[in-house]
Amino acid sequence: MIALLEGVRIALSAIWSQKLRSALTLLCVIIAILSIIAVVSVLDGMDQYVRDEVAGAGANVFTLRRVDELKVLTDFQAFLDSLGNPRITLADYKALHEELTLAEFVDPLRRLNGTLEAVDSGRSLKNVEIQGRGGEYPGIEDIDLAAGSHLSQGDVDQRREVIVLGDEVATTLFPDVDPIGQKVRLDSRHYEVIGVFAKRANVLGQNRNVFGVVPLPTLFSQYGQFSSINVLVKARSLGEFGAALEEARTLMRVRHGLRPDREDDFNLTTAEQFLTFWEKISSGIFATLIGVVSITLVVGGIIIMNVMLVSVTERTREIGVRKALGAKRGNILFQFLVESVTLTSAGGVVGIVLGFSVAFLVGAFTPFPYAVKPWSIVAALAIVFAVGVFFGLYPASRAAKLQPVEALRRE
Repeated sequence: MIALLEGVRIALSAIWSQKLRSALTLLCVIIAILSIIAVVSVLDGMDQYVRDEVAGAGANVFTLRRVDELKVLTDFQAFLDSLGNPRITLADYKALHEELTLAEFVDPLRRLNGTLEAVDSGRSLKNVEIQGRGGEYPGIEDIDLAAGSHLSQGDVDQRREVIVLGDEVATTLFPDVDPIGQKVRLDSRHYEVIGVFAKRANVLGQNRNVFGVVPLPTLFSQYGQFSSINVLVKARSLGEFGAALEEARTLMRVRHGLRPDREDDFNLTTAEQFLTFWEKISSGIFATLIGVVSITLVVGGIIIMNVMLVSVTERTREIGVRKALGAKRGNILFQFLVESVTLTSAGGVVGIVLGFSVAFLVGAFTPFPYAVKPWSIVAALAIVFAVGVFFGLYPASRAAKLQPVEALRRE
């Protein structure tokens, strides 16, 4: 224990007396540990966020769509092939709504961007996401109201010109009055505001409060059905999710007249697929990080080994004196190993502090969340310990092999 403390004291004394040299020596180790901590913290934060969002959307929800956009990155040829798929129509939604026996809620979705203008005040807001929906979207999505009411099935069936506004749209168009009952203009058509959604947190920099929801048939009567829609389906229970998915697939294949040997000309996407896609991205980023960090640590380790070899040369006479006073080879080996590990551990501690600082700044000034994971600290300390032992072993062994008589001759 005394030898351990003595080795740590000598190493810290050397670091403090040669601050610039020590900083340059440990620069690669600091950068490597900083990178590990910062990237792992941001990735873990994003991973938790993605899982929370998927859980909020419902684990037993799947979406029927014409094209699976995720295949742009995973299977580009399949994505190109899917562009020839037929449109998902309002008739497809109605068939699913009427014939699915294992679904609790079925709701259509069509998005477009437009400009909303308050009829009385003339205030306007551009690039508002207009969502055409049915009457069952509150049962599928976790989306609360701040005032008023959601669209009803009667609003949808009767093609009423009503709208529910996102929080930022309502506060921009009607800053001084109650939005409920007011009129907004979407192109040439007037819509009555019947509700305002509660404010929602941003997602990776995307403002989720600049939108409005109108009955899908009303939207189609205004713009026509020239584009495909999506259909969101919530199974009655998680246990029936797989069966509900297959029921929807079978129904759509029958509607599209597909023979058994032909592939689906539509896509059914689930939260699990999105999580799998995200896991591939995050694991790819982490694998790349490991490669870069490994190279950086090897370079840093070689520099540390060279510094330790210089230290052995500078302290040859000291080693000879210690051996002459009875120090064994094991004592000398242990001392220099402790110094090497202390040196790398000092760089590791600095890297950990800087890594969390960088992750905090990323979370504060960018849309990316971060999370502090204790295992990343343990992993970083284990890495720097291993680097210190591996690259300090040769210099320590060389010091331990010095003969006392030869060492004492050195000046």
